[in-house]
Amino acid sequence: MKTILLKIFLTSTFSFLIITAYAQSNYRPGFVISLQNDTIYGQIDFRTDKMNAKRCVFKPEGNSGIVTYYPYDIQGYRFTDDGKYYISHTIELKHDEVPQPVFLEYLLQGIKSLYYYETENYESIYFVGSGDKLIKVDAPKIITKREDGSQYTGNVKRYIPILQYAFGDCPALEHKIKRASFTHKGLIDIAKDYHYVMCTSNEDCIEFETKEDKHSLRLYVTPYAGIQQYSFPSRGPWHNFSKPDLSYLFGVNLALNSRRWMSSLSASMDISISHFNSVEQRSYQTYKMVDGSISETYLHHYTRSSSLTSLSAKLGIRYTYPKGRIRPFIEAGGAFAGMIGRKFGPEQEGDYSSIAENVAEDTALGYYVNTGLQIKPVKRRDQYIVLRAQFEAAHHAGLGLPLYNAWSGAIGYTF
Repeated sequence: MKTILLKIFLTSTFSFLIITAYAQSNYRPGFVISLQNDTIYGQIDFRTDKMNAKRCVFKPEGNSGIVTYYPYDIQGYRFTDDGKYYISHTIELKHDEVPQPVFLEYLLQGIKSLYYYETENYESIYFVGSGDKLIKVDAPKIITKREDGSQYTGNVKRYIPILQYAFGDCPALEHKIKRASFTHKGLIDIAKDYHYVMCTSNEDCIEFETKEDKHSLRLYVTPYAGIQQYSFPSRGPWHNFSKPDLSYLFGVNLALNSRRWMSSLSASMDISISHFNSVEQRSYQTYKMVDGSISETYLHHYTRSSSLTSLSAKLGIRYTYPKGRIRPFIEAGGAFAGMIGRKFGPEQEGDYSSIAENVAEDTALGYYVNTGLQIKPVKRRDQYIVLRAQFEAAHHAGLGLPLYNAWSGAIGYTF
């Protein structure tokens, strides 16, 4: 019954995480600019470059309703904390394709503006805007075969002559354009240098410049320590062992997430070590035969101590509530364990061979689920005190028999 309940719980947990993944939002403060040039403040869903180029999912201030804007429903939208700024435009990616409305990301706004767009194939395309005209700047990928048969993927540097054309009214940029890299920084530097040369007024001709993009992937490291209590299922090879003593638990957890995809979902990787001591107790009978019949029965008791150290690796998915200084989380995934430092005491009676000792030399596969709290001690730092409770169940990799269950509690610090 316990096994069935645990399977139901684990399945429900994974289903919850999958549903959360699809329904997840990543709201950041910002505003939209209406077609009437009104500025409306609220929260905007901050996702990938591709997703933000297609739509703007907006929650106005003081209104729980969510509004989805598409290009030309609004003039544009902007995140106030990240500096991302998107504007409605119609672009033509290929000569034989119908122009499509999109939200282009402003990299620089001025006499000549610089925009960015990511295609469905994850190709980067830039646009230089001058008046009502957009000049596409791209660098298609090509595959080149070397003499040794290996392949090399690179970019066609046709963006160099395109930049020379787009900024042709500024000959002073010629040598810089020839050395320009096809990156945000490389093209922003060219656009900024253009304004430094061409702007003759006392006012700043650059109206907007995007902030340097923060790392989209974040890695959190959490060393932790705690206690763990093992128990052995009655159907397993270790069922004759007594309940082990309370064990220590030391480990480190790595959590990786994307601030632009789902900041509340993380891939979790964990390595831990623990140790337990127990006693194996068995009873068996021998018989004295006289004239083909049992004349006497002898009951023998078998007792010996054991000492095992478990090294466990886990891989799972974690959901963390994304707001506040105290953030609950839940996590589930798979576990792999190996027994190291195996010590079994000598047999005290008979010549009994225990399967438990052989099983301890093999590996175990299982699952785990945990929950806890992340507590932020300093508001402006992305560091946390972590309190965690966890359940783990392991089965013998070859036999499929249940080896152990383990409950643990731990405290750690995330940085």
